[in-house]
Formats: sequence, C-alpha cells, structure tokens
Amino acid sequence: MTEDIKVRPARTAEIPTLARLVENQLPDMMAGRKRPENIEHHLSRLIPDQCLMLATRGNRLAGLIAVDLDQVRVLACYLDPDTASPDTPRRLFSEAEQLAASYGARKLSCKIKKQVSGFMASMGYEQPPEASEPGGILVEKDLASRATPEFLEIMKVLDELGVPETYGLRRRLRLVPEAKTLVSIGPDIFNRDQRLTPAAATALGRMRSAASNNGIDLQLISAYRGINYQVNLIRRKLNDGKSLDDILKASAAPGYSEHHGGRAVDLTTPGCKPLEESFAETRAYQWLKANAGIYGFRESYGMANRHGISWEPWHWCYHHRPGR
Repeated sequence: MTEDIKVRPARTAEIPTLARLVENQLPDMMAGRKRPENIEHHLSRLIPDQCLMLATRGNRLAGLIAVDLDQVRVLACYLDPDTASPDTPRRLFSEAEQLAASYGARKLSCKIKKQVSGFMASMGYEQPPEASEPGGILVEKDLASRATPEFLEIMKVLDELGVPETYGLRRRLRLVPEAKTLVSIGPDIFNRDQRLTPAAATALGRMRSAASNNGIDLQLISAYRGINYQVNLIRRKLNDGKSLDDILKASAAPGYSEHHGGRAVDLTTPGCKPLEESFAETRAYQWLKANAGIYGFRESYGMANRHGISWEPWHWCYHHRPGR
C-alpha cells in the first residue's frame, strides 16, 4: 500500500531528531560537519526554502530528501527499510524536482552509487558526458525537457533578456504563475483599474477599511501585473540604457514577480511620492508594519533582504486568509 505515504517539508522542531539520523545514516551529506550542532545548523538552513522534505507513514519517518539549491543537486536521499514503500523514492525525487523547477532550475543532479543507476535511469537521470564524481556516479535530469509550455515560454523570455539561468535559484525567488481569477479593486492613483484574486481583494478591502478607521489612507499604486507587462517594463528600462543588474535590483524578472499571482499590491499614502523609500517614514507604513499581518499581508522585500531586491516598503503580498 502506498496511498498512506505523505511527503511534506520538514519542520524546525524536527531538526534535532533528523540531525541524529543524518549523523548515523548519511555521513556523506554532512562532510566537514561532524559535530551534531553543525549538522543541526546545516539542516536548519534548508528549512526556509523547503529543501528538506520528509516522507511519512502516520507518525513514522519513511524517508527524506535534501536539496542544495546553490548547486542544484540532491544532497541525499534516505529510505527507512521498514516503513518506506516501493514508490517512496519516486515520490521524494518528484518533490525535489518540482522544488528545483519552481526556482527556475532546468536541470537537477545527484551523486549515486552504481547499484542504483538503473533505478535512477528509470526516473530520467542520465550520466553527463565526461562527468566524474569522487566516490560515486554523477547523474542529472533535464527538467526543461519535461516542463510545461508556460515554463518553457518564461525560460525563452528570460534568455532573450539575458537573465542568468541561475537567477531564481541564486535570489531564492520562486516562479509565480499568473492568476486565473481576478476581481476589480477599484482605481489606483493614476485612475487605472486594478485587480487581485478574490481572497486578496477581500483581505485588502478589510485592511484599507481598518486603516481608514485609524486615520490612515492606503492608496493603490498597482496590483496584478501579467508576465508580458513585466517583460515590457524591463525592456523599456534596458532601452533607456539601464543595466540588467540594476534593473533586477528594483524589479523581479518576468515570471518571478509576486504581482503575477494577483496577491501583491504597491501602496502609498497622500503626500508621499510613489515607489520611494520615504514611504517608510509615514504613519501608513508604521500602521502596516503593526497590523498588515492581521489581514494576511506581509512586506516581501524588507531592508537588506536575501532576494537581492532593493528595499520596497510599499510592496505587500497576501499570503493567507485572515485569522489563519
């Protein structure tokens, strides 16, 4: 029976237990990190990007897989011989491939032992020409060859713009599918009609109403933006003579903008110049910092954020339903 095997991201509270398992069963994964506290630290770094995934049956661990996004490689895969099902490794590798692809990875590699080369080949992993790897065989899977037309179109556009293949992986930015259902949320400060997903629109309405009750006027600058909009935005900036590196500090590459998902808004308030860091000096920003989370919104690109995007105190994204 395989239907009771579930795959999910590991949780921070599980790190000490997983560290002991890794120390005993996966020594190669932790080369140079032999001390338990070093192993825990390393595993903890995998949690924010969901790069450590567990297969479970009930409350028992059936297996785990760890992914290194910097190297676009599976670090390790462990199966419990008493709990794992025959399908468990395929489930784990499928999740790892989906994770890598969500950051725009076009290939995923793995170091394996010779005795599992046939099984890996059955999952589409092949040994690259002239590839060598101490202590094992290096294999890789071409994720792009099995990608959706939408993924391939985004990759084509990124190539045309000169965006590096590693952009999403290095910046820890995931691809954002375009929203399929959108509703009007009224005009922005430029009198353009703006749209969000129904859930985000409802949450924004409640947040703006609450802010208004506290004397805060939250005004819209923009909301949903499709991929083509983002492409044209970057092309205009390139044509104006700006470098791609500078552009990508202020704007996400096409396919990676939170605006695509219909859950992100850019906000301002009367008397503040739009899209300026001076918004952080307003009462509106201070109110958002204290209250936006109540309505499911959070500031995506804070000061010195890990995504390499300039501080955007005006950019807020809806992540969950109010009260959850």
